[in-house]
Amino acid sequence: MGYPEQRPPKKGLSAKQWAAIALVILAVVFMLQNLAFVRVEFFLVHSTAPLWLVLLITLAAGYAIGWFSRRRG
Repeated sequence: MGYPEQRPPKKGLSAKQWAAIALVILAVVFMLQNLAFVRVEFFLVHSTAPLWLVLLITLAAGYAIGWFSRRRG
């Protein structure tokens, strides 16, 4: 009765983590380059907001949708 070999824990970041870091950096740079105020319409609500804030909210909503729609098994 042998025991399966235990692998030592990996050091450093995986390719998936590096890709996530790169995407976050790109998103932050994109938001910082879009600082103008824009008109925002949502159903019957009209307002103005900085474009970076609108982009941040959209990014957070996309992340939440992806997180909630993950398959767990």
